[in-house]
Amino acid sequence: DCQSARGERRSTTRTAAPGHLFGAAMGIAVACLARARRTGFLLCRACVPSPAHFRYCEACIFTTIMTLDKCFGFFMRIVGPFFVLLLLGIIGFNTWMYFNTMLPLYVIPNVGPVGTLFNFGIGLWILINLVFNYLRCVFMSPGYPGKDVEMPDEEYSDNARTDHIWRWCSRCKAPKPPRSHHCSVCRRCVLKMDHHCPWVNNCVGHRNYRHFLLFVFYLFIGAIFILMTTMLNRLHDTSDWPRRLRRYSFLGPIPAQAGQFALFQIVLAFSAAIALVLFAAWHIYLTCTGQTTLEFYINAADRRDARRLGQQWINPFDHGLKANWEEVLQAPPCGLTQFLPSIAEPSTDGMHWRGLAAASEINAGGGSHLQRV
Repeated sequence: DCQSARGERRSTTRTAAPGHLFGAAMGIAVACLARARRTGFLLCRACVPSPAHFRYCEACIFTTIMTLDKCFGFFMRIVGPFFVLLLLGIIGFNTWMYFNTMLPLYVIPNVGPVGTLFNFGIGLWILINLVFNYLRCVFMSPGYPGKDVEMPDEEYSDNARTDHIWRWCSRCKAPKPPRSHHCSVCRRCVLKMDHHCPWVNNCVGHRNYRHFLLFVFYLFIGAIFILMTTMLNRLHDTSDWPRRLRRYSFLGPIPAQAGQFALFQIVLAFSAAIALVLFAAWHIYLTCTGQTTLEFYINAADRRDARRLGQQWINPFDHGLKANWEEVLQAPPCGLTQFLPSIAEPSTDGMHWRGLAAASEINAGGGSHLQRV
């Protein structure tokens, strides 16, 4: 029963995995109904008294979730460009504030010519990398398998998990490689899909994940840079206290309008830094463990099921911290080249992954070489 329950849950949750909340809700609801029917325990037997009624409820749930998923995808396709323009506007505003207020009022009077040049160099380096990686995330394809891709002839083990083998996408009407998922927003299967990000109006996948990780990293560093630069007035004593406005006295000797803009910039940078440090830490963890956001939740469920069955489960894509890091950033963890702008393509094609055959002999699960999902 446990193994069949796992198979039923997988077949449902993999169906609409890119829908995130909608797909998860559908998978949980259908799995609960399946388990209730199998075990004979139903919260309300009058609601689902027979297998026929159960199939009807299952179809209703599936149709409702898929409809919501399509509506969500349509909505994201409309608002996606506005999110991109909004983020570019925020970056432009902070750049203008740096040259208009921070540089002449915070940096030059406090650190002198050499310190100003050093501060300007750091800010320019952050800005170049931030904009470069962001534009690459927006305009670079995350990687699509294509409809003309051919299914490999070799069979994986019968114990291979359903998203660890080649499958058939009923939406694209084409083979779906391992680690690929169908995105309801892009309306295509994405190689090594992590998630669809509205801020880049694109999927984060196999080809652009490195740029997304560096974009988040430099965005966090930029927020810290702004906060540290605005602190320069507090790190240097000044005798020009009468010019300080009482309302913005903690900002230093700056005009009223500049003080208002600076206060907004500080609040914005502080809020972004708090959110980004958690987001960056999350994706660094995923990179070090050889997972994507979707795979993390799938792996957690499979790990619990294997533990319940007294079996061993491993992540076949986790080849150690150093190998995982180099696979994404194409540089050793301690190398400086990983932080440089690069247009190099990933070292793998995103469709064939090493370690699947060995891991499938260990992992508990079900599935065939080709399943319709």
